Amino acid sequence: MFKSGILVMLITLISRVLGLARSIVVAYYFGASAGTDAFFSAFKISNFFRQLLGEGALGTSFIPMYNEKDGEEEGKKFIFSILNIVFIFSVIVSIGMIIFSNQIIGIIVSGFSAETKVIASQLLKIMSCYFIFISFSGMICAILNNFKYFALPSSTSIFFNLAILGGAIFFGKTYGIKAMAYGVLLGGFLQLVIVLPLFFKKAGMYRFKIDFKDPYLKRIFYLILPMLVGIVARQFNTIVDQFFASYLETGGVSALENATRVYNLPIGVFGISISTVIYPTLSKKIVNKNFAAVEEDIKKGLNILLFLVVPSTAVLTVYSQDIIRLIFEYGKFGGKAVEITADSLFYYSLGLYFYTAIHLMTRAFYGMKNSRDPVKFSVTAIIINIILNAVLIGSLQYKGLALSTSIAAMVNFSLLLYTFRKKYIAVNL
Repeated sequence: MFKSGILVMLITLISRVLGLARSIVVAYYFGASAGTDAFFSAFKISNFFRQLLGEGALGTSFIPMYNEKDGEEEGKKFIFSILNIVFIFSVIVSIGMIIFSNQIIGIIVSGFSAETKVIASQLLKIMSCYFIFISFSGMICAILNNFKYFALPSSTSIFFNLAILGGAIFFGKTYGIKAMAYGVLLGGFLQLVIVLPLFFKKAGMYRFKIDFKDPYLKRIFYLILPMLVGIVARQFNTIVDQFFASYLETGGVSALENATRVYNLPIGVFGISISTVIYPTLSKKIVNKNFAAVEEDIKKGLNILLFLVVPSTAVLTVYSQDIIRLIFEYGKFGGKAVEITADSLFYYSLGLYFYTAIHLMTRAFYGMKNSRDPVKFSVTAIIINIILNAVLIGSLQYKGLALSTSIAAMVNFSLLLYTFRKKYIAVNL
């Protein structure tokens, strides 16, 4: 299992480095400007919806439900029912984003100037169909993970980042910031296309049918509802930060986004990779009531994260200014942009271990078919984040927004670990 984890970490590392390169290219060509603020805001909205499906609530709920299915044929019916529902829902949401893009932008980044809102609305329209591709791709990747295929699903974001890089480099001068939006759309399409051959090899001919009589289909939606609330709450933290940042000086949203890109490197490489590999095995051990092995897996996962993340935290806090200058200070990305991005990175990095460990502990609860507690703790964390944002933005500005996110993550993880120990297994680290 942990050999697979190392492979996924390596692939994720490549993807995250390309994601960082993507941010460098955006900073080089566009700096930290109203255009980049508009792009990052529009992309954050389309990416927010992605988390609800695929690699988010539905993908996580699918694995324990599928493991209870009797027979391969019943399992395939279940798979295609889920995928058809995903397609219908994602099309409806994408159309909604196109129709109501002005209203969505107006609410989420109300502090933007009228011109920046218009740009963000246009970009959101372009990127709306990305949700169709990525939700379908994310769900297929969750299915492949359950069958112990980790390498290919993990590599999909490599193609996504390459598409955006190509859009910026080859078409940025001609189409401006819109080239990035078209790159996002192409990247989502590529993420879907590359997983289809392996999926069809495993699942066979596609079936355009939803078996509404399947009791597991009904159960998965009972399980998914509280998960959706929890994922919305976690993702909403970033939306909240953008809302407050839209009232700061131009470039504040871009600074937070670039800082996020840097500290997301260890989160993706360590936290998401380890939890992705552990979860299918953890789910089966829980179904088989092998709780000693469950405890061992969680302990190993959390200790490995501690071993890997603490050095990352030290580097990102002590050398935040040097790191941002080395990565971003080219082209139109000047000294002021470096300063506010480095300060944001410092305060975001304080919560790095908690961000990574939350992914693992949340999946431990989902394996126990408990999605309610993670929801409650996510909602608690978002309330804390909003309160701290409002309190700290006046004195610390963008630094206060980053610090609030770190504190909220610490509270969320602490509640998850304490409750899991109390209700299920006394995980002794």
